[in-house]
Amino acid sequence: MSDHDPADLAARFRQALMPLVRQLRTNVEEGMTPSVMSALSTVAREGPISLTDLAAAERVTPPMATKLANRLEELALVTRAGCADDKRVTRLVLAPEGRAVLDRSHRRRNAWLAQKLEALTDEERAAIAGAVGVIERLNREVAVR
Repeated sequence: MSDHDPADLAARFRQALMPLVRQLRTNVEEGMTPSVMSALSTVAREGPISLTDLAAAERVTPPMATKLANRLEELALVTRAGCADDKRVTRLVLAPEGRAVLDRSHRRRNAWLAQKLEALTDEERAAIAGAVGVIERLNREVAVR
């Protein structure tokens, strides 16, 4: 098997990324879980979002999406707004405090990762820079499906 065999590369890629992803997911705002932080990020990225769409985006059950939404609302990170097209639908809207929490979290996570990248050689950072574009393309393909 070569270093470029897709099955072998997939296993190595996943194993290589998991510790970093785990660290980035757990480096969250005090009092927040990775699940709540992920849901908040989804609300910010998708704009006003229904609970059904939140459940689909987060790949959770509708009752779990409701729990996440309730927690976000308790923390004053989102507000609920009615839908003009369908009065039965409620949408989650990012609140100013939600934006502030995300901004702080992104700065903290970026600083942690930048510190790790600083320890690498120029060649290693160049290799990662080249891989980022490919990873972004993979992410776009995953998002389409």
